[in-house]
Amino acid sequence: MHETPTLFHARWKPGTLDTLIVTTENEAAEWPLTRFQLQFGRAAVARLYLTGRADLSGPPFLHNAAD
Repeated sequence: MHETPTLFHARWKPGTLDTLIVTTENEAAEWPLTRFQLQFGRAAVARLYLTGRADLSGPPFLHNAAD
């Protein structure tokens, strides 16, 4: 079975340099920048630095990675 990609929105967590708030239509989680780069790549990180946010698609998952 093929799953439909999920749309993710990422932005910086206010007051931090290495933590993002990543949201989907139904949930939100805080991700460290390193996890975000591993999941979405350096180009997505570059978009964050240039615009402060990034809109991406990927597999339908989202959970708090700060554990």
